[in-house]
Amino acid sequence: MDNAMLLQLLAALIGSLGYAILQKVRGRQIVFAGIGGVASWGVYLLAYNLVNSYFLATLIAAIFVAIYAEIMARVNRAPSTIFLTTCAVPLIPGSNLYNTVYGLVTQDYDFAYLNAVTAIVVALGICFGFIMVTVIMKLFIRDAKGGQA
Repeated sequence: MDNAMLLQLLAALIGSLGYAILQKVRGRQIVFAGIGGVASWGVYLLAYNLVNSYFLATLIAAIFVAIYAEIMARVNRAPSTIFLTTCAVPLIPGSNLYNTVYGLVTQDYDFAYLNAVTAIVVALGICFGFIMVTVIMKLFIRDAKGGQA
């Protein structure tokens, strides 16, 4: 693991913890939020190195985040949304959104377009990952209750 990767993981930790504090997450849940943020970015980096696709890497990381959030919700007896939002912070395509607006302001429309498409692709990866796990969890819960949702 090189220094750049360690720096990225540290930034993911700080970002997730900062967002958790902003959202008034308390107690040991804040620790799990930070761990989840580091883990989600680590999964993203590994996935991106394997598949070399923003969408697939983000999708894999988002699936990990959603599963982690469901597990932590049960461990902490708390809503999964606490962990889902804080652990997904590192996946948000902030630089692409910034570069899209910058490209529009400087009238570099090709640059803006490229970054806008990347931001949309990453956002779709996050959405699809969350939705896949949510649907699967709903099916498991329905089956556990005897066919009723």
